[in-house]
Amino acid sequence: MIVSTTAFLRRNNGHAILPETVPCSFDDRSPGDCADALAATADLGFAGQALAAAELAEERVAAELLQSGPRYTRATLRLAQAGAFWLGVTGDAGKAADRLQDLLDKGCSDTLDDNEVFELRSDIAYWSGESGDTRGALESFERLSAEAIASPGRAGLHALLSRNNVAYWRGVNGEVKQAVHDYHELVADCERVLGADRRETLMMRNNLAYWRGESGDAGGALESFEQLLTDAVAMLGREDFHTLQARNNVAYWRGFNGDVRGALRQCRTLLEDCERILGDQDYHTLSTRLQLGLWSGVAGSLDDAIEVLSALLPDVEDVFGAAHELGFSVRHQLSRWYGAGGNTQDAVSILTPLVADQRRVLGNRDYRTLASEGLLARYAK
Repeated sequence: MIVSTTAFLRRNNGHAILPETVPCSFDDRSPGDCADALAATADLGFAGQALAAAELAEERVAAELLQSGPRYTRATLRLAQAGAFWLGVTGDAGKAADRLQDLLDKGCSDTLDDNEVFELRSDIAYWSGESGDTRGALESFERLSAEAIASPGRAGLHALLSRNNVAYWRGVNGEVKQAVHDYHELVADCERVLGADRRETLMMRNNLAYWRGESGDAGGALESFEQLLTDAVAMLGREDFHTLQARNNVAYWRGFNGDVRGALRQCRTLLEDCERILGDQDYHTLSTRLQLGLWSGVAGSLDDAIEVLSALLPDVEDVFGAAHELGFSVRHQLSRWYGAGGNTQDAVSILTPLVADQRRVLGNRDYRTLASEGLLARYAK
């Protein structure tokens, strides 16, 4: 798992992906109904009801504009950005990017200070990339990073987070070795500028380890995540979100390095802790169940894998909707194990609509779309 957004977690026991503008980039002096609606939106979203959160924000923004006129107030903007964020979390990244771009195009930058406009542009770039425009996201973040580095007002953390986004989207666009190089530099700079015990530094180490694995250095990725886990426990405790995330990554790369039984044991223990600490609807609880299904299949327990994934799919779609990347991954793995067990008919029946959905949401060239197309071609023969 990699932290890939314009910022990273602001809430230790909630969802991992939280852009810096939602809800923390504005002050907390939003008037009346907007403040209440923003709090309710956050409660819904962090409880796993992202779609309900997005709908609540959209409804409240429309009511505010009807009452006060077409010009966005600071409070209404804050709520509109929150709604776009939760819409993106449901998997509708393209619409999230469009809504944020619409705010920028309507001149809302007049209501924001320079840092808030910068963060809004970062969120647009991120959701555009998640919707399939990965090259455009990289180019946008390269411009934003250059601005952050050149601006005294955005030096330090802003510049480091901007460089994180450049490195991430370079990796997504196939420049994996460059991403590894960038993250080596970022980890050193974070330790020097922020300190080794900051969460931002842990995030950079997490991302470096991830791209080491993606570059083919699976052993190095496992070693890096194991050291990160040791440090996270010492710094943050065993129940902190970053510790749970590190445990998830250690389990994955342990399995990837051939210790499938060890990965399964770790996943089972981790799942119990995630359900207790984060809740059964949290993204990371659900993704741990996905990993449990994956390693069950790799271990040869195809029936167990199908059982785990079949139970997981409706839970993921209830929380995030039918167009979310996690649901796509569950459907892909479910079809994989049906096919591996000889049930190619069910595999094809899952893959055919999955490929259509991935082409629509992720694009034709996304590696996940291509992987599902490969499975479909194999099982449709």
